[in-house]
Amino acid sequence: MNSTTEVRAEENWPPHSGQLVSFKSGDDWKTAILREVRWGLVWRDFILDDGRVIPEIKVAGCPQPPVWRAVSEVTQSEREAAEERLASMAEAGLDPREREQWFWAELNQYLAYTYLRFKRTTHTPSDAERRPDEFSERIKEVKRAVTGRLGELLEMKSGAKERESAAYSLGRLKDLETTLETVGSYAARRSQG
Repeated sequence: MNSTTEVRAEENWPPHSGQLVSFKSGDDWKTAILREVRWGLVWRDFILDDGRVIPEIKVAGCPQPPVWRAVSEVTQSEREAAEERLASMAEAGLDPREREQWFWAELNQYLAYTYLRFKRTTHTPSDAERRPDEFSERIKEVKRAVTGRLGELLEMKSGAKERESAAYSLGRLKDLETTLETVGSYAARRSQG
């Protein structure tokens, strides 16, 4: 049985559309109406009626530990679609530091997925709860993991497809990092001026 279809002992999880859910927001607990539950690249996101996106780990009643998708369950088309959404949001000048918004949710999922894909270690649920100012360092951390794996692959005679994939992911991360730095410096100048 794969992780996305694993049967949970807890009844009525996840909640259904239209239900009132409680979730951790900053230091407070808030409630809102659930629009839908959607699997991301790694964990489930809860989309609220007002458009906010809450990772499953922050929703009251979330089974512990939460179920995460295995990296092997994510298709190439899912990964590419996530990369395109991120590129679009970055190019549009959206701020990934705005918690509970799509860009924050998508970027956290992509960084966690890419890290797990190339680092091949177990996850920690706190990955879904990164501070807004950690994206630059987080991207660098993921790039280091991908670069390390790419180095290992280059030493091997096989694994051409994975080498190509690692190199592509590294390029996408660099593009995202550059775009976010540009958007961040523009926002800083705008707030000072």
